[in-house]
Amino acid sequence: MNEGLKAKVLRERAEAFLDLAKSLERTDLASFHAEQAAQLRLKSSILRLVGKVPRVHGIRELAGFLAKSLSEEGFEEQALKIREFVRRHKEELMDLEDAYSEARYELWEPSRTSALRMIRAVEELFKVLDEVEKDVLG
Repeated sequence: MNEGLKAKVLRERAEAFLDLAKSLERTDLASFHAEQAAQLRLKSSILRLVGKVPRVHGIRELAGFLAKSLSEEGFEEQALKIREFVRRHKEELMDLEDAYSEARYELWEPSRTSALRMIRAVEELFKVLDEVEKDVLG
């Protein structure tokens, strides 16, 4: 599969996971799907902007990789947008990273408020990544 097509498929999957997260009543599964949405959307952007995706799953680690790569290519303003997003949503991103394993293996049920905060953070992440891609790719 070529890289452009792979990035497109990852983005479509990310959007589907986010839609599913928003539709679920169970907060554990909604949080897990929100995490998957964030992870895949970041990987899609990384593939489009950097050309290779690191073999990591952590949302903050992926965002850090993207910000560092953009900075190294001279896109400081775009790197800063990503870093500021991570700073503003550190708590939600940590909760999403917990959801990756907790929702699958533990008796874990985040509150409705917590799940909604995670979903809103992922929605904002999508917007930030759209802006960054537009700035870099035109």
